[in-house]
Amino acid sequence: MNSALYIGATGMKGLSEGMAVTTNNIANISTIAFKHQDIQYSDLIYTTQAHMGEWWLNQADSRVAVGQLGKGLQVETVRTIFQQGGMESSNTLTDLAISGKGFFQVTDGVALYYTRAGDFRPDNQGILRNPEGLALNGYTLNEDGTWGALQPVLIDRFSTMSAKASGKVNMTLNLGLSDDKISDAGNPYFSLLGAYDANAAPPLPSSGFSQPITLYDPDGKSREATIYFDKVSVAPSPGSVVEFIVAVKPEPSEDGTPLPPGEGLLMAGTLAFGGNGQLVDMSAFTPSVAGSKILSDWQPASLTGGLPVFSLGGAPVALDFGINAAGGWEGGSGSAATVGTAGSNLPSMGATAVRAQNATTAYNSSPFLYMAEQDGYPEGVLSYYSIGTDGIVTGHYSNGQGQNLWQIPLCRFTSEDGLRRQGNNLFAATDAAGQMDMGIPGTENYGKVHAYNIELSNVDMAAEMVNLIVTQRGFQSNSKVVTTADQMLQKAIELKHA
Repeated sequence: MNSALYIGATGMKGLSEGMAVTTNNIANISTIAFKHQDIQYSDLIYTTQAHMGEWWLNQADSRVAVGQLGKGLQVETVRTIFQQGGMESSNTLTDLAISGKGFFQVTDGVALYYTRAGDFRPDNQGILRNPEGLALNGYTLNEDGTWGALQPVLIDRFSTMSAKASGKVNMTLNLGLSDDKISDAGNPYFSLLGAYDANAAPPLPSSGFSQPITLYDPDGKSREATIYFDKVSVAPSPGSVVEFIVAVKPEPSEDGTPLPPGEGLLMAGTLAFGGNGQLVDMSAFTPSVAGSKILSDWQPASLTGGLPVFSLGGAPVALDFGINAAGGWEGGSGSAATVGTAGSNLPSMGATAVRAQNATTAYNSSPFLYMAEQDGYPEGVLSYYSIGTDGIVTGHYSNGQGQNLWQIPLCRFTSEDGLRRQGNNLFAATDAAGQMDMGIPGTENYGKVHAYNIELSNVDMAAEMVNLIVTQRGFQSNSKVVTTADQMLQKAIELKHA
């Protein structure tokens, strides 16, 4: 009977702890990213019954449990169940939810903690912090995409992006020009260059076609450039040749004196087309003396990656119409003055020229632009930022450019069950958790990060209510055992004194 009292007491003690686990789960039904717990029980030690008789000894190589008496119940472990919780959308970018495995790493400046609760907000310095003030750790991203140091993620809402000088112009057009608008009998391939006058408005009379484009110099200043095109009437048939010049709008002189006539001219050249309208060759010249229109000052343009290059504010800019001089210039080693009326004197990209599928054409139709782009931009101020499922924080600037600023990693452990709960939705690493690894969200075995979302508690209210009832019934039954054993002991004592 004493044993019955003790056994009933162990049942009441263990089930009361089970009740605490269940009620804690229910209390955290609305806690962000809460992971519910599950309590496991085991039976206690056993004692062997005395006076087993011959039957026990006759069981060869056997010691069956029928001759043992249990001593009750004990709590074996309380486990955290890291099952995925549901997601709830929010209207805040820095509400971050993880779908899949992983934890955010946060710090108080001294210790490191791990959490699934991604309700971060920027503080007065722009550092992303959770409600307890712990900062979210991430890696800074360099311009070349490499990772910098691990540190608290800081979003400077007043940050700027440095200007970038234009380094390449891509332009694809259809130049189906039917008339030679501007002609020079002695230099038909440089008629546009000869007619250009920086002091006139516009600097050229009507040409066959023109296309404006904005370029940026090394100081980030925008320069309005125009590429002018005109048909060359002396070109051999079949096929056609179109001459072009590249010019930027010149800055007026400070004292009002006239500018050199060639001020703003950057490049002059030709585009040669086959009878089918496909681009087959290109030539290009640049001035050795700024503002000069003297043809002897115009030399074959240097090549970068097979593309002719002109200079804007001292920075090289490559011009790509869709053809590339893979083997360099062939022929035409002299200046533009040596060309005259002989197209064979022009530098050529030769038989090794590589033509892109979307190269400029000269089909028999009105000229038009397919595509024009350049890679420069002015200085920009941060307008807003975004966070991708890969954990990359991208800043979007007033100059229309984007720049990756931070990589938010996710952390995984050899054994999540070894993590220690710290309260405040935090976990701490322990030796039992094993090795911690950091990785990019969405790769290998790491989950994805979802902005504008929070992870909900994974508590199943229906299951917890069932556990609550079962635990209560078990506790009630064990308490009945205690009271019954007490009554039996009382009866036995009464018999002794009877």
